[in-house]
Amino acid sequence: MVPCIPPHPSHASHGPLPSPGAGEGAIGLVLAFLLLLATPAQAQPVRVEAVREAGTARFALHWSGTVTTETQRDGRELVLRFSRPLGDVPLDRVPERLESWVDNILYGYDSVVLVLGPGVEAAVATDPAGLSVALTRSAAAPSREAQAANRAADRAAQRRLDYFRALALMEGGDVRPARTLLRDLLAQDPKDAQSTALLAQAEERLGRWRDAIMAYDTALELTPDEPSLVRGKALLLHETADRSRLDLDWQKVRGADMQRIARFSGVQELGRSTSLTWALERREVDVDSTRREDGRLEPFHGARSRLEAALVHDWPELERSALALYAAPQTLGAGYSHLWRGDESETRAGFAWSEPSFAFLEGIVDGGRRDRLFVQHENRLSDRWALSLGAGYNRYGLSGEAGLARSATLEGSLRYTLNAVGPLASVAYVLDAEYVAHREERQDANGQPYIPLPAATREVHALQLNVEDYLTDYVRYAAQLGYAYDRRGRSGPQGAISLGWEPADNLELGFRASHARSTARGTASAVNSAGLTLVWRY
Repeated sequence: MVPCIPPHPSHASHGPLPSPGAGEGAIGLVLAFLLLLATPAQAQPVRVEAVREAGTARFALHWSGTVTTETQRDGRELVLRFSRPLGDVPLDRVPERLESWVDNILYGYDSVVLVLGPGVEAAVATDPAGLSVALTRSAAAPSREAQAANRAADRAAQRRLDYFRALALMEGGDVRPARTLLRDLLAQDPKDAQSTALLAQAEERLGRWRDAIMAYDTALELTPDEPSLVRGKALLLHETADRSRLDLDWQKVRGADMQRIARFSGVQELGRSTSLTWALERREVDVDSTRREDGRLEPFHGARSRLEAALVHDWPELERSALALYAAPQTLGAGYSHLWRGDESETRAGFAWSEPSFAFLEGIVDGGRRDRLFVQHENRLSDRWALSLGAGYNRYGLSGEAGLARSATLEGSLRYTLNAVGPLASVAYVLDAEYVAHREERQDANGQPYIPLPAATREVHALQLNVEDYLTDYVRYAAQLGYAYDRRGRSGPQGAISLGWEPADNLELGFRASHARSTARGTASAVNSAGLTLVWRY
């Protein structure tokens, strides 16, 4: 049986390592302690001896106080366990000092494995402070068959060591080196189910879900119906399946407009690591008075729509490209973005030209558009800390006019996870700033000045508390509560709540509601919204 795949560090605490399989318990238990080296431990004074003499050799470990020991012989591997940690005892050079007697040494926390040379016998003598190992050679030289068996055992031991080294790299967040090591192991033995299962998790962690699915399929061929593999593949397919989504939202800006927003979107896999994403949005707006492009103030009761479609391609070296097309009445545009993914980070940059913009009410009514350059970076600093930063340059316009306002944006967040088990709780500082450098001013037919696009400078600093969890296996909730301080405008509380229900594997229903301020419009009016979601996976 293949061991259960260890969970991602952000979802579970470190637990016991999986067993490497029948006949490998001794070395597996000791190698497992390699993962605990990062755990601080009180150093214990330990004295090590590694001495070669004429026809014999000796290895010894002794503490300054009393210690109990356990020993176990498994082929050429001599396992030594102690009731005290090893601390910083220098054991790396033991194979060099005991050349031809000890081929390798593996150690961690409170255990040592001596990989003895061919034909070497070991006699262990324990005492209250430690032990001594007397090494001698057997009288008869090993046969060719025995030598071949020893070499095979050495290769198997090295593969086990490399597997646990890859596991340690995964737990430490070094996923790419772990993936390289696992691929090397599978090049030597394509039927290594254990390494195949761990490779599936590595590919998934790196965002290469298609390669992860193939690794899961191979592992399931080697170990059919293994529960951890079936569950891992099912969860990944659920997250990445082709799907369609319908969002219905109602948004009310106090003292201004009422909007009813319908958005139909989806993802369709095309093959060759390419997918199609699309979104069609329709907004029905009711407002008693709005500024038109020519300066007139008049009511508006109508609807506007926009379409976005993008080809998304995943490249072999953890990069992703997206080519987008935009369409709306009186507006047609395009955009491109590129993503670079690291073990614990993502960087995204791109541009959009003539993108339909509904950020301003005037943009909805008179064909708003935006040209944009942007760069964004997200970094998982540790199991608890996450950082994101972004900057951009924007040029806003209406149908036929591109330069009615220009601005620079700055955004970022610093999040700390309070509790990763049970209710996932976090606190975050969020920055949302836009600095308007230019805003066109004109005169209407009566000679009165007006601003066609009321872009306004904002600098919003917010503190948020977020909590999310599953109420049952198929019902989850998320809640956010915070306060937003706008250094250039009005401040106030903000909050949001959502509830999701999956009555079937391919169907999801959701409800959400929120309260905030429309700082992007320059009015700082309160915005209340509520919405429903329907997701169908196929």
